[in-house]
Amino acid sequence: MIRVKTETPVYGGYVIARNEGIVFVKGALPGETVLARTVEKKKDYSVAITQEVLEPSPHRVEPFCGHFGQCGGCHLQHVAYAEQVSMKNAIIKDSLRRISGIEVEPVEPLTGSDTRYRHRAQFKVQAGEHPNSINLGFFREGTRDIVPIDRCPLLADAINESIDKLKLMSLSVGRLSQGAKEIHITCGGNISDDMNNPAGMTQADTPGPEGHSHALAAYLKGLGFDPALAMEYAQAGFETVFFDDGNESGSGHSGRGFVTFDLLGFKYTVSPLSFFQSNWALNQKAAGVVSELFSSFMTPGKDLLDIYAGGGNFSIPLSGAARKITAVEENASSVKDGIRNLELNGIKNMKFITAPFEKFQSKGRFDAAIVDPPRLGLSREAAKRLLALQPERLLYISCNPATLARDVKKLLEKYKVASVRLVDFFPHTYHMEVLCLLERK
Repeated sequence: MIRVKTETPVYGGYVIARNEGIVFVKGALPGETVLARTVEKKKDYSVAITQEVLEPSPHRVEPFCGHFGQCGGCHLQHVAYAEQVSMKNAIIKDSLRRISGIEVEPVEPLTGSDTRYRHRAQFKVQAGEHPNSINLGFFREGTRDIVPIDRCPLLADAINESIDKLKLMSLSVGRLSQGAKEIHITCGGNISDDMNNPAGMTQADTPGPEGHSHALAAYLKGLGFDPALAMEYAQAGFETVFFDDGNESGSGHSGRGFVTFDLLGFKYTVSPLSFFQSNWALNQKAAGVVSELFSSFMTPGKDLLDIYAGGGNFSIPLSGAARKITAVEENASSVKDGIRNLELNGIKNMKFITAPFEKFQSKGRFDAAIVDPPRLGLSREAAKRLLALQPERLLYISCNPATLARDVKKLLEKYKVASVRLVDFFPHTYHMEVLCLLERK
């Protein structure tokens, strides 16, 4: 056991302390004195877990979920929410200073509700104590053990309510526990009936509750297509059920195949197989900010490139300002969503290209670009291609401050950082999103 005085926060839910070298302490806040147990020793640093808080921070609070510390989903419930935001801002600023070599003061962060914000959950499945019963839950941090839950305070109400439905269905039908390893639940937005049932869309053979706000979709991993079970899901209120047993012959879906959100007045549809920003209320704010950053610049009509575009979350709202939008996305399911979204909204000046950005063949120049890469950031080839395209305005959207700072350092060859802004999509976790606006020198 070591006694340490903590200093600055770092990405991953740790705070730095010093005890015969650098110690990454989990479960502590900056400025606290704690007793910590060392769990890992490396040549240049060690990792420790807080066991007792001797001198607490004024920002320390009591966690509000009984699963905190067991379930690996949350990391910061012991920190007052305003201080969580402050810590994340400090991490962004520090990463850019240490790795990019620049001093940038982040602008006012974008925040929203810190509970009931998630519109998607990925439940792990295990057999319950009684025949045919199941437990749904999340992995214990750092293990493959499942922590069963009945409610999660970060999930939208409709998803929490679906947990009871799934457990009852398993008891009555007796098939869920025989194969399903994961159940992903997606909850659509609270939108009007005409948006939830867009004109021209048809229902699949298995019925679902038509025009239902907060429509639900399920994705069952490890379970082959089962029409009878799909019907059970439909009767329980699920509009869409995807089955995936790992073999193409055993995969399939019933229902319409997607849920619908309102995106700044546009219809935005998402398949359970596609990525989307699950904190939809804050995503609306972020999309609005992105539109503000580009709308006046795009006038009187310039061309926009959306890289790692998903279903067009950030570029579709700009379709009225841009002359032409090219969206590059590797995931076929996301492209399918994107094409559907263009059709539903009557957007004619935007097209999707299914390809990794590294293999994208540009035909012409782009005045502006949005790049939203995965956690690993830009590959060497992607960064090279982006620098070759030289859009006048570039928005880098990052979910990892370290890889953002690494890539910004490369982009500084031709760009300067105009602004940096935290979007706190994932309160009570160490995860964060950063909007970094760059302008060509």
